[in-house]
Amino acid sequence: MDFDSKTIIENGIGTIGKIKIIKALAEENKMVTIYVLHKRTGLKREDIKRNLKDLLSIEWVKEKRMANTMYRLNRDNEYVNAILGFFANVGYIGRA
Repeated sequence: MDFDSKTIIENGIGTIGKIKIIKALAEENKMVTIYVLHKRTGLKREDIKRNLKDLLSIEWVKEKRMANTMYRLNRDNEYVNAILGFFANVGYIGRA
């Protein structure tokens, strides 16, 4: 799908849950399950699934279906890199 920048940003960082998920994925340099995201963020599984659906739709997160469905940040996405740079600059995450 093609979204405009406003829609992408609002869908990408519209909730604290999405920010926590982005942070957790940024700090993991591997694919992770919803269980790992639950442990890292403290969010309910249903909230994680809902937020991941939005992040997948704007291609900020990639999904791979294996024995378990795995997720990782799409570090090829320009918005993701800009958000990670901002998060690193303000000390929310370590250097991305």
